[in-house]
Amino acid sequence: MSTEICFSCGVETAPGTPGVIHRYMLSTPGCWAQYGELLAREYSDPRYMAAHALTVDAYAVQHPGVEGPQVISSVHVHLASLIAYFERDVVLSALPTLKQQVVAFKTSFDWLLPPSSLGERNVGSVLAATSPQQHRECVEAWAKSALAAWSAHHDTIRRLLDKLT
Repeated sequence: MSTEICFSCGVETAPGTPGVIHRYMLSTPGCWAQYGELLAREYSDPRYMAAHALTVDAYAVQHPGVEGPQVISSVHVHLASLIAYFERDVVLSALPTLKQQVVAFKTSFDWLLPPSSLGERNVGSVLAATSPQQHRECVEAWAKSALAAWSAHHDTIRRLLDKLT
């Protein structure tokens, strides 16, 4: 059976999956559908929802789209959230507030050239989880992988986070 590969994250989906895609987080329709399935799982059960902030961040930085103000802001905000979580021990429940604080600096953001590979894991690796604990572990591994792919820009994002303290 042939598969369609998302040009952003590399997730494999059924070929020719019908559907829409996000306006600026570009993907194949099959990838966007899998992300929707993952969001439905999180929204339907609070135990899965616990990892939601990282799910959104990982997907966003793996699907940066093309250069433009909204994309530039999105990448900065979601990378800042991931660095804050993994490097600065900001708890998941504090990430939405942190993202709002980061957006306040959006006029100073520059385009960050996306890496050639956006990580070894993707939305498909999370969908395989069969329990809330495994889901969280898979989301964290996906988010770490997506963040690591952007390592060339970590110092830029760290300096941005330093402005918040």
